[in-house]
Amino acid sequence: MKGTLHAPARIWRVMSELPFAGSLRLSGSDVRKLRELREQVKIASLQLPMPLQRKLLELMEQARPWSVSPQPVPEMTRGEVIRAIRWRLGTLPLNGVLAGAKFVAQHRRRGRPTASAAAQRAGEASRSRRLRSV
Repeated sequence: MKGTLHAPARIWRVMSELPFAGSLRLSGSDVRKLRELREQVKIASLQLPMPLQRKLLELMEQARPWSVSPQPVPEMTRGEVIRAIRWRLGTLPLNGVLAGAKFVAQHRRRGRPTASAAAQRAGEASRSRRLRSV
């Protein structure tokens, strides 16, 4: 049959008939929030140590929307784990990205205070000493 197009057996007439339609109904603000959180998790996950990156990957694997049971995370190099995190972030719904963002926020490294913060504390200490001496 030359020139004919193959049509699928089932044609979806409206979005609500799609088998995954429930996950598509996000408001504009939810879409913006989803994109921002995905970017934040992607950037923050780079600063996590390797064992926590693997745990984040496992959490994201469990949050995926398909009905297939989550697969255990295989042994990977750091670059492979980062690629896998980025790929899964693009497939997660909003609640999965929220769970990832909470995980990253809980495990964020507490860095040393910046020089300006240390100088500010030193200024407060000297001011309190002056007030005590008066």
